[in-house]
Amino acid sequence: MATSRTAVVSLVLLPHANARHDVLRFLLSGLMITVALMGSGLDRAAGAACDFAPVKQQIDIVLDHDAERGAKFRSEVASGSDSIAMMEALVSAEMREKIDICRYDVAEYLTKRGFPPFH
Repeated sequence: MATSRTAVVSLVLLPHANARHDVLRFLLSGLMITVALMGSGLDRAAGAACDFAPVKQQIDIVLDHDAERGAKFRSEVASGSDSIAMMEALVSAEMREKIDICRYDVAEYLTKRGFPPFH
């Protein structure tokens, strides 16, 4: 008896269950594609917004050409200050914004120069 009930229930409910399953699969696929496209768009927008050349030039000026700011940067970083935060404190407000936008590149470059950021 149990076998015939199972067969009847599966025949009656199976088409509806598959239809619901297909709709859910379609919606989830669409959602995943939308999230992936949004994420890639954000990555491109963030990467396009960072113009690292002037930031690198300003870091080089502070470290190599401005004795006073270079000495202050080195002493503060040696005493435990974050190298990125210290660099931001020594530059103009406009350059601070650029450093913030290019934070990853700044961290990589300062690490290369011997001043890894605080973690």
